[in-house]
Amino acid sequence: MIEMVRRFLRQRFGSPAMATALGVLAFLTATVAAFSEPEPVLAGGFLAFVTVMIISAGSVSRDASSGALQMILARPIRRTSYLFGRYLGILAAYATFLAGTCGLATLLSILPRAFGAAHASNISPISLARGVSAALLNASLYASVVLFFSTFLPAYADVLGYVLVAIPLQLLPTIGRALHKPWLVTAGETALRNVVPQVDWGEVLHGQNVLGEPTGRFVLAVVVFLTLAAVIFSRREFSYGRD
Repeated sequence: MIEMVRRFLRQRFGSPAMATALGVLAFLTATVAAFSEPEPVLAGGFLAFVTVMIISAGSVSRDASSGALQMILARPIRRTSYLFGRYLGILAAYATFLAGTCGLATLLSILPRAFGAAHASNISPISLARGVSAALLNASLYASVVLFFSTFLPAYADVLGYVLVAIPLQLLPTIGRALHKPWLVTAGETALRNVVPQVDWGEVLHGQNVLGEPTGRFVLAVVVFLTLAAVIFSRREFSYGRD
């Protein structure tokens, strides 16, 4: 499994296009974090979501389409070891990205003081640590969903699958209210709470409501998506790719 993690990291950071994209995202995220409250910037928001999607896209499907997966599975390695190695690789790559982002944010907050700025920002290491922790926790769910879709969708359609599921679920309660259909609102809210549960990690990391219902739903969702991914991947037959 460790070898699979290393392989994933080499794939992601060894690609010039991927490294450039992540570098730009790290700089943008660090800039926002350096001059605002870093905890919510790192924990959520559009940039954090896009970063996880870029890192996790094609995590299994690209290996399958290129034929690399078939060569890997010809070795004495369990399919689950490969699959969960990819999952841990996504989180390891994102953790590396966050470490670089925090370093950049700290540097950007120090530079104004070095030039004598009167209103320079001061980033708290504790705030950074909480932001990173919350970001990794959110990424654990995003990655499990994309990994699930990557076991049976081609190329980068795994990210598209996530989007096509998440957007309708987000819109369902609104549509129900517009149509005056209480049952549709209830169905949409229930699906959102269980399929893509949202947890206030700031509250949890401050020691409040740690074992609350949202946390339980979040853990259950991650476990279910990883289990489904393992079942599908273990039973799927792979043919040699052409690209």
